[in-house]
Amino acid sequence: MIGGIIILGLLCFVAMIIMWLTAPAAQGAMPWPVVMAIPLFGFPIAMVLVFTLLGITWTRRARANRTAR
Repeated sequence: MIGGIIILGLLCFVAMIIMWLTAPAAQGAMPWPVVMAIPLFGFPIAMVLVFTLLGITWTRRARANRTAR
């Protein structure tokens, strides 16, 4: 899920760069506001999910190490 959000954000970012290089006047047309908004929301959500995954992993390892002693 995290990888999918990051890949989607990167694809939209590349699409925005291509759009700005080829047709800069098309920013107001319908699909582009959505394409521009996906990286704005997707990257922070992905970072929160990465930190959550790290916290869960560290907690599991700490519990496993405590019970192994």
